[in-house]
Formats: sequence, C-alpha cells, structure tokens
Amino acid sequence: MRANHRGTGEEPYRVNPFSFTNLSLRTRLLIAMGMVFVPLLAVALGSGVFLQHAAGQFNRLTEQPVYKLQTTSRLQNRIRSTHALVENYAATPQAALRDRFVAEARAVENDFVEILAKPFLGPREYTLLADARQEWKDSLVLAELVLVPNPSRSALSRFDQRVRHVLSSLDQIYSASYDEISAQRAQIDKAENRFLLIIGAAVGLGLIGAVAGVLWLARSVLIPLREFEKGLSHFANDNLSYRLDLHNDNELGRLARDFNNMAERLMEHKIRLEELSSRDGLTGLYNRREFEDRLREEVQRARRYGKPLSVMLLDIDHFKNINDRYGHQAGDEALIAVADLIRLSARPMDAVCRYGGEELAVILPETDENGAGVVAERIRAAIADSLTTTSEGNEIQLTVSIGFATFPQDGDTGPGLVKAADQALYAAKQGGRNLVRSH
Repeated sequence: MRANHRGTGEEPYRVNPFSFTNLSLRTRLLIAMGMVFVPLLAVALGSGVFLQHAAGQFNRLTEQPVYKLQTTSRLQNRIRSTHALVENYAATPQAALRDRFVAEARAVENDFVEILAKPFLGPREYTLLADARQEWKDSLVLAELVLVPNPSRSALSRFDQRVRHVLSSLDQIYSASYDEISAQRAQIDKAENRFLLIIGAAVGLGLIGAVAGVLWLARSVLIPLREFEKGLSHFANDNLSYRLDLHNDNELGRLARDFNNMAERLMEHKIRLEELSSRDGLTGLYNRREFEDRLREEVQRARRYGKPLSVMLLDIDHFKNINDRYGHQAGDEALIAVADLIRLSARPMDAVCRYGGEELAVILPETDENGAGVVAERIRAAIADSLTTTSEGNEIQLTVSIGFATFPQDGDTGPGLVKAADQALYAAKQGGRNLVRSH
C-alpha cells in the first residue's frame, strides 16, 4: 500500500542507526565487494600457506627415507662393483684390478660408516646395517684369499655367499625405506584430500558470500531503482498521486523523500492550474469552457438515467448604464456582487458559470421545470432585494432577467437547451426585465 503524505502531515522517516538500510550506497558497494572478494582472497592466501606448509612437511617426511633409499642403493651398487672386481681378478689376475678393489672396498666402508652415523635409523635398520657391515668385513677376509696368484675356488665361492648375505640385508633396508616412503605418501594423499575439502568448502562459502552480497546489493539498489522507474512511469501517465514507498535514510531514501515532496507540490500545482483553467478570473465562477463541458456531461447523465435537467441564463439589467454612469470598475464590482448572490441562492449541486460579459448561467442537475422556476425566482428576488455599494461609495440597485429551459422537452442536447434558455431570457427582457421566464 503506497504511502500518501500530503501537506504538513507528512510522516517523518524513521531512522534506525543500527539498520543496514541506513548505510550509504558507497558503503553498501564496498561491503558487497568485500563479501565477494574477501572469501576468494582468503582462499588464495590459505591455499598458498597450506601448500607451502604441505611442501615443507612433505620434504621433511621424505628427506630421511629418500636419503636411506639412495645411500642404500649406492652402497649396494658399490658392493656389486667390488664383488665384480674380485671375480674379474680370479679370472684374469691383474695388479690394477687389485688396486681398484682396495679403493672400492674403502669407499664401501666409508658408506657404512656414514649411514650408521645417521641418528634417524630405526633399531631394526641399524641392526641390519651393522650385520651387513660385519658380513662385509668377513667377506673382505675371503677376498684377500682370492686376490692372490692361483686363488682358491672355494674361497671365491664363500666370498660370493658372504656378499649375497650383505646385499640381502641391504635389500631389507631398501624395502623398509621404500615402505616408509609409501606410508608417508599415503599420509600426504590424506592431507591433500583434506586440503581439497577445505578448499572446496572455502570456495563454496566464498560463492555463498558472493551470491549473498549480490542479492543484498540488488535489494539495496536495484529494487529501489525499479521503484523509481515505476514512479516515473506513473508520472508519465499523469498519475501524480503515486508515492514511492522507500523509508530508509540513505541516498535513495532521501531521493525518494524529495521525489514524494516534488510529486505533492506538482499535484497541488496541477489542482491549482485546473482550478484556474476552469474559473473566471473576475468572479471566480466556472468559465464558458467549463460550463460547456459540464453541460455536456449532465445531458449524457440525464439521458442515461432518465433524470430531468434544467439550464438557466441570467443577464444583469441595464448593465451598460452602470458602466457608463459609474465606470467599468463599478461594473466589475456589480458583476461580482451578482455572482456572489447567485452562489448563495443556488444549491451545492448546481454549477454557476459566467457565460459571457454580464450574462451568467446555472446548470441545475436533476431539476424539472417547476424546480428550476423556484430556484430562478429565489435568485431573482435575492438580487432585487439587495443594494450594491461600490468601492467609491455609490449604491446601485441591481436586477436580473432570467430564462430557463428543461431537458428533454425544451431541448435534448446541450446547445439545444442553451438556445431555448436564451429565447426565454429574451422573453424576460422583452417583458420588462427583472422577470423569470421559461421556454
């Protein structure tokens, strides 16, 4: 229901300082943008921090097992290389092969020492590695029996067996390190899934916030703008009674209040203009155009509902003599006095008009010939019994001649009724004036 605020009775806009509707449009836009972009920015920053943390955690988790895996593999390769040198020497004794064996054996021992010195070895890994080292030392004793001219085949066989034991122990360490990496990889996969879930939830919350921000901004701005559009559409259709129903205290609310005040003033001006366009400037009576419009409407109504209608024409007697004797200003004052007396003597439903010059007219709705005669005689007597005093102190005795006609017997159209009333007015003048005559 639209609020109509008229005159000084306009209700003040109620302002709630804790209401979001009182926020300025700029503030609303910033809040809506924040609701859209802040969650996305939080997701981006959170993702970066989480990824950095996850990468660091992954490196920490995989650094030790990867190191054990690499060093174990390197140790196995060197042991195999050293073992191959012993076999090659057994097949083809050469001093160079023996020298290379010594260097490789020293490198293997250094690898054992390096790995055993690491604090992250588990008890089982340490035991396996220590056993492998001891096996390797024992195998070196057998290797010395092979690295001689005409080596013993049994010594070479026992050397091969020892090396296989060493490699077997290292294989167990390698498998344990690989299993450790696999287990840590599973933990990383779980962390990754949790991260994706968090990201999905954050994105979902961000989208919800974005939608909420857009809806809130639409309700705060677009709906009031549509209300303004509706108001302008009503104004374009000359409906100045429409009022905007916006009671907040932001820019749009204040603009709506100004819009409603403007509409109120335009309505008052329109009513005033309509009054001025339908009234005679001197007497304040309806003018000739308004008389014709109302007579046309009353004839249509009388014809539609079968009601009587009468029209009365009045002419001030000897009006030219008043102008010639007392001046035109006195004539205007006499005309105003007659108009006031007719208004007082007519009924509220009657339309009193200035027809032209000193000639006046009265439309008598739902009035037959007898009723029109009564009203006409009352008006004639009221004017004849009055004495008009001009602004210069001159007293003037006024009389009027009146003629009237009734619908439909005297005329079934507006012009027909006016013509018949004019004929009756002429008869009143011919009869001696200060008379009432019907058609």
